Amino acid sequence: MSILEVILSPIIWLMELILNFYIHLTSSIGVSILLLSFSFALLLLPVQKLANRVEKSISNKVNKVDKEVDLLRGDLKGEKLFLATEKIYKKYDYHPIQNVGMGASFLAMLPVLLSAILLFNGSEILAGKSFLIIEDLSKSDGLFGVINILPIFMTGITFVDAKLRFSGDRKSRNRFYIISLVLLVIVYSLPSGLVLYWLGSNVMALVLNRIQSA
Repeated sequence: MSILEVILSPIIWLMELILNFYIHLTSSIGVSILLLSFSFALLLLPVQKLANRVEKSISNKVNKVDKEVDLLRGDLKGEKLFLATEKIYKKYDYHPIQNVGMGASFLAMLPVLLSAILLFNGSEILAGKSFLIIEDLSKSDGLFGVINILPIFMTGITFVDAKLRFSGDRKSRNRFYIISLVLLVIVYSLPSGLVLYWLGSNVMALVLNRIQSA
């Protein structure tokens, strides 16, 4: 067992427990995976709210800093611009490393996403199980021959969420797009059951974000 599996073992255990409950309740592995993803999205809701506030706070600070620095670029250069920029940073109590917080909502989800990978990837839970038009949830969906549709659909949902959530912040929106594309590359060839879980999480995140912003 790897160090990562040891660290995440409580989350994996809870996910497997809830998944087995849903399988017993619905007799459908696909429905159970979606219900599991919805359940964890709700469990993570308080953490996501905090993460969203952190992202918004940092985004507002970055926008103010960037505006003031941009105004100086036409008049100052070199060391003078550097010193003036440092003063603006101190004014807003800002350091570029704080930009890491712009991905707070993703970082909050990361332990659960990694736990889902460890639970489903190579697991007998999915072996030979079908759902709707997906023949085997333990394999990539291949719904259009060599093209896997679920990961693309998952990324599309994420793009819609980012466009709505960061409608007034182009930099944050683009950063979210980049993260989504990296995830697409990572999950593209993974088992369709795992991608189905992430798809459910993304749909639930989109719905919850729309409810909170209404």
